[in-house]
Amino acid sequence: MAAYFQVFRNSKIGIVLTLSLIFTTAAASPSAYFPEKLSLLLKTLTGSDRLVNPHCIDNPFCAFNDWVNAFLFSDAVKADVMARLGPAGAHYFLTYVRDLVAGSVLYYLTAGLWHTYVYQWHGDYFFTQQGFEKPSAATIKDQIQLAQTSMFLYAALPVLAEWLVESGWTQCYYYVEEIGGWPYYLAFTLLYLAMVEVGVYWMHRTLHENKVLYKYIHGLHHKYNKPSTLSPWASVAFNPIDGILQASPYVICLFLVPCHYLTHVAMVFFTAVWATNIHDAMDGNTEPVMGSKYHTMHHTHYHYNFGQFFIFADWMFGTLRVPEPRAAKAVLSPGVVPSSGVRTTGKSGRGKMD
Repeated sequence: MAAYFQVFRNSKIGIVLTLSLIFTTAAASPSAYFPEKLSLLLKTLTGSDRLVNPHCIDNPFCAFNDWVNAFLFSDAVKADVMARLGPAGAHYFLTYVRDLVAGSVLYYLTAGLWHTYVYQWHGDYFFTQQGFEKPSAATIKDQIQLAQTSMFLYAALPVLAEWLVESGWTQCYYYVEEIGGWPYYLAFTLLYLAMVEVGVYWMHRTLHENKVLYKYIHGLHHKYNKPSTLSPWASVAFNPIDGILQASPYVICLFLVPCHYLTHVAMVFFTAVWATNIHDAMDGNTEPVMGSKYHTMHHTHYHYNFGQFFIFADWMFGTLRVPEPRAAKAVLSPGVVPSSGVRTTGKSGRGKMD
């Protein structure tokens, strides 16, 4: 049984990434979302034709979002909102509401499942038997309140991105054929992901090194500064401006690198799942992926491990800190968390022990 839990610790990153890759590849399929097939598919699923927002005619990006909105809003609702706000205003308003609902559901679903597995089903093994303290109910309640309050502003960023894409301001494309086929899709996707990683790194690092930004924006998230105050519910428990700033490289990089639209959407939603994973304060060897042990060290030491998915940016810029696994000790006083050593690596400090 102990071996099983160790496999879970070391393989959970792979499971999450594999599911993400499957979804992202499916999202990029050139045959799945042709605009002329949207109405037919929707009719098949709902049994009737649905009202199409005239703002989205001849725009595949907009048509896709209008198609998704049709699953949440009836024709009567869409018609009423269009009468009040006009076709364009109605489209973006309903898209905002959709993103707010989807983001909230994703938060509660992923954090809830993670919480159930890690704390309820196997909390005795992962925490109690090894002398690690679980987060308190009060801490989790605080994280949920902060995350849900901020969600109302978080949902605005995807709408802004959708408006920029639908207006033709970015280098987003809808069909893989537009970019020259799958090899180009893969190459540009990897480039986009790498640029986003570096962008998130520097945005996150700036939020720490700028005293004003840290005091008034990012410091709120770092009140969770011990392993016992971290949980999956802390994933998006930020000042809303903080969350938007850290996600902004996903939008900024759309101006710089061609990216498939649905792949971009998949990546943005995947960040919420990823944030759930890295805030659970569990150990596990995930290199070169920046797993939760790295992010736990970030919360306890502040000025290290700023990356999002990978460790390469921290390694390149000298802020990588590799934590030693917390020693599992079966006999400890309740509430006592074992200390752990760390070693600093990167271009400016290999092998240094603290």
